[in-house]
Amino acid sequence: MSSYSYGDLASTLNRVRLVEQTKVNLDKFSLEVASGLKSNISREVSGNFTPLASMERSLRSLESYQRGIGDAELFTSSMQTVLQHVSDQVDATAAPLLGATSATNTQTLQIASETARAALDSAMSALNTRVGGRALFSGLATQETPLASADTLIAEVKSTLVGLTTADDIKVAVDAYFAIGTGDFEMSIYQGSNQPMHGFLLNEHERANVEVTAADAEIRDVLKGLVLGSLVSEGELGGDVQEQANLLKIAGEQMYSAGVGVDHLRATIGAEQAKIEAASTRNTAERVATEQAISEIVSADIYASAAKLSEAEGQLELMYTITARLSRLKLSDYL
Repeated sequence: MSSYSYGDLASTLNRVRLVEQTKVNLDKFSLEVASGLKSNISREVSGNFTPLASMERSLRSLESYQRGIGDAELFTSSMQTVLQHVSDQVDATAAPLLGATSATNTQTLQIASETARAALDSAMSALNTRVGGRALFSGLATQETPLASADTLIAEVKSTLVGLTTADDIKVAVDAYFAIGTGDFEMSIYQGSNQPMHGFLLNEHERANVEVTAADAEIRDVLKGLVLGSLVSEGELGGDVQEQANLLKIAGEQMYSAGVGVDHLRATIGAEQAKIEAASTRNTAERVATEQAISEIVSADIYASAAKLSEAEGQLELMYTITARLSRLKLSDYL
């Protein structure tokens, strides 16, 4: 029967304990090397997960804000693209309209007026642009297309000009049609909301407020000038070349004035774009800092863990070697 002394038993138990601890270390450092995370987060935060949870909530909030910033960037850049197109239509028609005023033949006047009519179609179509299913220039009613068709607008305006025989009278009637608060433009053509759309949340304290609509005075001035320029090609003042020329002159002057208004709208949106960009930069910096703070808590030192893993593997291999040797010892070896 085998017999063990207390010293033998203690030595055996100690070896068993060392082997088990080494196996634990092996598992621990293997996990850290594989995952890149510390194996015992609780010990790193002394059992208090509140700061870590707070930082993770902050990250989720920043991600949400960044999505809003992305929407704001897309929306405002799309508005700028549309307004640039409208501005291009203004530039393309103002000079031809004024240049035609010195003409003495109806063909030249007709061509200039047709140019304005085509520009009216193009500008109104652009103002009806949607992005992500939302109308850009409808204010709060983003589900509604902001403007009726150019054909409807021309027909509506022409119905108010019956019996008028001078360019000045037509200008007064068109001004009244587009007048803010009293004109028929708001009832018949503009289909959006008079309330601005809700702003884009950029962070806890800031919003980007995009309040430009197709009912703004600056947009009305563009449409007014294009309508005035289109009326000659629609048959108004037919047979009176001088009054037709006067009407195109009025339209051309209106277009030059309207161009300044469009530039003002673009500058307004540009200011919001600058705010959006600044908020995005701040959010990115805060996200990087927060991620770094979390990483310092939960991330393992891969190189240190790999070294300790190699050390644990060596220790375990050495222990098994010693155990194997001890298991082969015989009394005759000492006699």
